[in-house]
Amino acid sequence: MIKTLRARALLGLGVVTLLGSGLVAGTAGTASANGPAASRVSRDAALDPFTVVSPDFRDGGFLPPSVELGGPAGQGVCKGENSAPKLSWYNVPAGTKSFTMTITDVDAPVAGGWHHWVVYNIPANHPWLIGHGQNPFSEGTTSFGTTGYGGPCPPPTGEPHHYVFTVYALTVSHISGAHLTYSQLMTKIAADIQDATSIVGLFSLPLNS
Repeated sequence: MIKTLRARALLGLGVVTLLGSGLVAGTAGTASANGPAASRVSRDAALDPFTVVSPDFRDGGFLPPSVELGGPAGQGVCKGENSAPKLSWYNVPAGTKSFTMTITDVDAPVAGGWHHWVVYNIPANHPWLIGHGQNPFSEGTTSFGTTGYGGPCPPPTGEPHHYVFTVYALTVSHISGAHLTYSQLMTKIAADIQDATSIVGLFSLPLNS
């Protein structure tokens, strides 16, 4: 199920075709994602491929309540902290010059899913994100029409939506353009992706107890 969701999130770009579905993988775990210390975590068998992890949720598990959309974009329906989870990735492919990271709700009733965060121009020597507003990188335009992180806000049916966090390792160091949409960014990086890795988080309303 989770592997299928990852594939769905990448099919629009053709990344599965470019890389082979076996290269797009997520690993359940709770490795540290607190900046430079995270890069010193020893490589064990579970982290041998290019892998993204989070201390805030496990692959295939529920995201914390703090990630829920809040503020004006929540329109009074979702009133969360709108706090992006921390992420770290390991075993970066040789030749990587920068990273891009996206979050897509693959269950949203729109073609290609709903894009909650688009981050690019992450340097190759900085394999982590510590939350929205704390990263000096380029942030794109979400499906909400806003720049930066926009948290989950699924219908209050209790049915969980699946959010695919994908990190792309690129062979170029810089992507031009300010506040690119997901589609614009994918078009720009299509020829420069050498690997990708993902992790899936669930979120539902009312909040999962």
